[in-house]
Amino acid sequence: MNSGKLLQFFALAGLSISSFSIAPASPAHADLTTSSLPDGESPLETRLDRLTQGINLSHWFAQSETYNPFHMENFISDDDLDLLGDLGFQHVRLPVDPALLMDLSNPESLNVEYLGYLDSALDRILERDLGVIVDLQANDEFKEYLARDDEFVDTFVQFAGTLAQHLSPRDPDFLFLEVLNEPSFNFFALEDVDPVKRWDWVQGEILGAFRSGAPEHTAIATGYDWSGIDGLRKITPVADPNVVYNFHFYEPMTFTHQGADWIDEHFNLVLDLPYPYNQVECDAVILRMTDEDLRHVAESYCDEQWNADKIKARIGLAAAWATEHNVRLTANEFGVYRNFVQEEDRVSWIYDVRTTLEEYDIGWAMWDYTGGFGLFDKVDEQRILNGSMVEALGLSMVDVALDTKGPEETEETEEVAILDPIVISPVESEETEESEETEEVAILDPIVISPVESEGTEESEETEESEETEEVAILDPIVIPPVEMENMEPVVIVNPEVIPPVMTDEGETARKIPEPSAIAGLVLLGVSGLGMKRRYCNG
Repeated sequence: MNSGKLLQFFALAGLSISSFSIAPASPAHADLTTSSLPDGESPLETRLDRLTQGINLSHWFAQSETYNPFHMENFISDDDLDLLGDLGFQHVRLPVDPALLMDLSNPESLNVEYLGYLDSALDRILERDLGVIVDLQANDEFKEYLARDDEFVDTFVQFAGTLAQHLSPRDPDFLFLEVLNEPSFNFFALEDVDPVKRWDWVQGEILGAFRSGAPEHTAIATGYDWSGIDGLRKITPVADPNVVYNFHFYEPMTFTHQGADWIDEHFNLVLDLPYPYNQVECDAVILRMTDEDLRHVAESYCDEQWNADKIKARIGLAAAWATEHNVRLTANEFGVYRNFVQEEDRVSWIYDVRTTLEEYDIGWAMWDYTGGFGLFDKVDEQRILNGSMVEALGLSMVDVALDTKGPEETEETEEVAILDPIVISPVESEETEESEETEEVAILDPIVISPVESEGTEESEETEESEETEEVAILDPIVIPPVEMENMEPVVIVNPEVIPPVMTDEGETARKIPEPSAIAGLVLLGVSGLGMKRRYCNG
């Protein structure tokens, strides 16, 4: 569907959205060669300390299967935020799905319902003297439109300027604006379009909107290619001294994502690979494998002999690029999927990455807080802080056990419809049944993506439908109306080109997108037979 039709359909649904209108920001093509400070002086020197020692608050304003009031108000509690301060974190990164706030038919207004939730969350974070990165965590369809549709770019840029203007009264020493999470233009751009040049243009437009709407605030830019180091090194920095450049680090993917079943059908069977390199442990892993392809994966990883020096060499490439262009860096995602890795190996990798980033004076934020890459162990419905991880991050250990259930959801809690130019089709869990008076959820998006069950997720065998159940109303090509139910398993989205997110056993999305450099490395080392592709996993 082209952008004109998308906007036309969305305009119909937009009539039902409560919006908060804001005066339009000045043109997105603002002059980025100037700064509001005297003589073009960069304010970054007074703010970079705030971008050290960070953590990602995932699955709150993005990557969630539901966004009803109960979720928005309770997912991250005051106790959670107090704990982050007690541990010594300086900032949090808050992924925000633009679909929660954006009205495609009127990008100069924001959805008042979710704007209120966002403002409340920012108030609670900033009250604790934590910095916060507001990260535009768009889904795949948003990224594809940005990579292919100029009209959609203009719409998104207007939205970015509106949001920046709304956030501009907040202290610029504590609040940062991130352009887009992992753009992946290498994947979505048309074949005859240079993805680097395309992203340079799109990112420049968004940065211009940020600067127009929030002249004093620091913006965070990134590379075109999953926010990887190699993609970062190909982009052209803008002439704005108030921009920090960001990359994500999950190298080598074979180690950090071992056991993850959203990358490749074989990849999830590679377990217990050691870090740092240890030949005895490598031989033991390889010996257990009867599948030839799996042996190639393990042998390739072991042949690379990853250790602290190799990590330092890779991150050093990003540091050299920053020095060449006289810009500053942050790495606001890095981590290891914890379910299928030896704990001591995960801790060693986290320690080596964190200390290397600090050695290069690069700010950092680990992925994530409570998810599959998180700081906690789950024991008897409580989250127990992992002391080894806290130590690896150089933080201050505190004794804490947080209830995983939190406050109980009341029957009066209502779901809030989200108008998103893409779709999430709900999947019923094994324990979920429709009530006798439940009405069908309105589907407002013609871009239908069939759900695929994640591991451990089964459709209900005896889903009961009421005799009074109404038919699904097709109202608009753009909406995600998630429904939260106790014990509901996660919704999984399938894109014909992209692998969907898969939830962890904790009911949270394990998330990561392999860098093309990581995938290319696997292919060059003899893993091409596995059909490895660059794929998206939300989480």
